[in-house]
Amino acid sequence: MASSLRSWLIVPTLLLAGGASSCFAVTDLDRFQKPAQSDSNFVDLRFTVRGMTSHVTELFEYRVVDASNIIQSRGFAFPLGKPDATLFIRGAIPKQNGPFHLDFYADHDNSGGYDNDRDKINDHAWRLPLDENTTNDQGAVEVVFDHNTSFTYLADPTPPREIGNAATVRFSGMTELMGRRVEVRVADASSKRVVALYRVPQVVRDSFDVSVPGMIESGVTYSIEVYTDDGAATPSTIKAYRVQQDSTAGGLDFLFSLPQLASAQVTDVPPP
Repeated sequence: MASSLRSWLIVPTLLLAGGASSCFAVTDLDRFQKPAQSDSNFVDLRFTVRGMTSHVTELFEYRVVDASNIIQSRGFAFPLGKPDATLFIRGAIPKQNGPFHLDFYADHDNSGGYDNDRDKINDHAWRLPLDENTTNDQGAVEVVFDHNTSFTYLADPTPPREIGNAATVRFSGMTELMGRRVEVRVADASSKRVVALYRVPQVVRDSFDVSVPGMIESGVTYSIEVYTDDGAATPSTIKAYRVQQDSTAGGLDFLFSLPQLASAQVTDVPPP
């Protein structure tokens, strides 16, 4: 799997913020409208990792996996960027085909993905149960994980199954967003559930590509959201964009050119 992941993983060399050790702050976002709740068939997930000091420079992936061992939502941060980080995934947990679990890992050997070979695995990985009936006051399942060395083999009993093909977003003309955090969210346009997510903690190139494999079904209309801020969700730096595109048999491939998509800016995209 590591070699196949390397073939689609095309990302910029990223500049890390030095010495930061707190979660991304989210404060005073009144100018952004609160998004409507996810479709009633899905539950949101707010996932926080803490104390990930040894994984700051590494690729990080999460997967929401159902009782049939199928990935329902997955996302990446490359690199993780800080010891503490929070991801908000809208509609990540369906209300059918549970129980669900949350698999996540840091690519500790820098192979480009998770190593499914039990005898050769060097990645640090964990698995936690998800109970969609336990929600916080915002209606989201909240998971807070503190780093430990009780690792899990994520291919047990077999590797989880993907449902389709890759979602790829190709960025160009990003000069205006240099130094900012960028997060891509790909959601089913009808249910608004996020099936694919990719976070770049800091943009350092005018052009770059990001890709999430296996999550796009053919012939479905997807909403592509691009959220940007200064890495701390300072209100004056928040910008977000939304477009829709139909997938093909090959997946979803979208060119995001900031100068051309200025008219797609919106104010109802939730912060991380």
